[in-house]
Amino acid sequence: MTTRNKSFRAHPLTRAVALAGFPLIAALSMPAQAQDSEVDELRQRVDQLEQALRGAVSTAPEATADNPYILREGDGLKIGDTTISFGGFIKADMIYGSGGDGTINTYSTGLPRNFASAAASDEDWKVGFSARESRFSFGTETEDVGGHTLRTYLEMDFNTADDAAGNEVVSNSYNPRLRQAYGAWNGWEFGQTYTTFTDLAALPEILNQGKMAAFIYTTQPMIRYNMAAPGGKLMVALENPEDGFGSTSYDDQSYPDLTARYQIRGNYGFYSIAGVVRNLEDDASDDSKVTGAVSLSARIPTIGRDDLRLQYSYGSLGRYMGLFTYPDVDLVEQGQGEVDPLKTYGATVAYRHFWSPTWRSSLVGSHTEILDDLTLRQSASPNGTLSYFDSSTSVHANLLWSPKSNLTLGIEYAYWDFGEIASDSSEQYEQVMLSALMQF
Repeated sequence: MTTRNKSFRAHPLTRAVALAGFPLIAALSMPAQAQDSEVDELRQRVDQLEQALRGAVSTAPEATADNPYILREGDGLKIGDTTISFGGFIKADMIYGSGGDGTINTYSTGLPRNFASAAASDEDWKVGFSARESRFSFGTETEDVGGHTLRTYLEMDFNTADDAAGNEVVSNSYNPRLRQAYGAWNGWEFGQTYTTFTDLAALPEILNQGKMAAFIYTTQPMIRYNMAAPGGKLMVALENPEDGFGSTSYDDQSYPDLTARYQIRGNYGFYSIAGVVRNLEDDASDDSKVTGAVSLSARIPTIGRDDLRLQYSYGSLGRYMGLFTYPDVDLVEQGQGEVDPLKTYGATVAYRHFWSPTWRSSLVGSHTEILDDLTLRQSASPNGTLSYFDSSTSVHANLLWSPKSNLTLGIEYAYWDFGEIASDSSEQYEQVMLSALMQF
């Protein structure tokens, strides 16, 4: 790398004006006999200033073609034709849960079916702390790749499974986990991100993010194409298929899941309709079923900055809804050699209200239910579900304070009700959560 030194010389006119102006100003405020000595002193100061500027400029290299440099531009650092950005957040949580929940610092404590296990327990309330939802991400944007801009995004957190290496006894250390990793180019997206079958514009703002009874909140690998459509855009994707249950994954699918979503965006909010077509298979019985589901969602502005968020889904939702609350197929029927998709529905309603520019609250109600007629059977999993319940309802209410956009402190109360199979009885779970979210 070559460095070109550039000499510095004050412009003659500038120096003349400076030297002439200082005596004039001094003359207005000093006796005549002191003017000569003051002018000499001012000349010396100007000379010293020139020397300092000459030394500073001579050591600064010019930005030339053979001098690589990093230029901060927008939200990232630009290296050549590529702008690189880094972001994420630190999230510190304190969870106080009924039924003995809150003591295990693991990913599984955040699943609704584990809340159901706590609801059926007679244990006392327990408390736990965690920072495992903290995330970090890298993004790039490269100009003129085949005539189009290439963008990539990589996001990770530490919210790994309950059997991952780590402990609460000494270190509380956990491995990073891949959340999203995809590239976008010329309308195409390749990699892992949120399923096309959901609309994040309708996602309610709660501290225990995604932990609602019925919202669709799944990430998976895919190939997706985005195109302009009247009033918004149309997205079509082939996504990773899966019809496992619990800790069992068949991984024997012959066809990918086909998903599509049409979203309208305007002054009156966000509205979308989405669908998924799935082929559920079981190699052991050589049986398969083609099935699917639909979803409607919206985010509607109301008064001031307030908004109403809605999502309704129906069909063979399985693992797509409620963080895998229900399996994709009836497990008892599957054990008898038949693939029988479970039909379910889910609805989520959320209202977000701004008390002031820095204070806001969300009230969220969410409900999901199995539509098939279920009866209790003598099985480890009653009627092939993942737990004792065939319906779940969640309610969240919070108060959030954001003095700046990169800092949010909040408290949230959650109430869950799990309806028992073939019974009018239900079990309840409650949770109080305190969170500090610090973005960077």
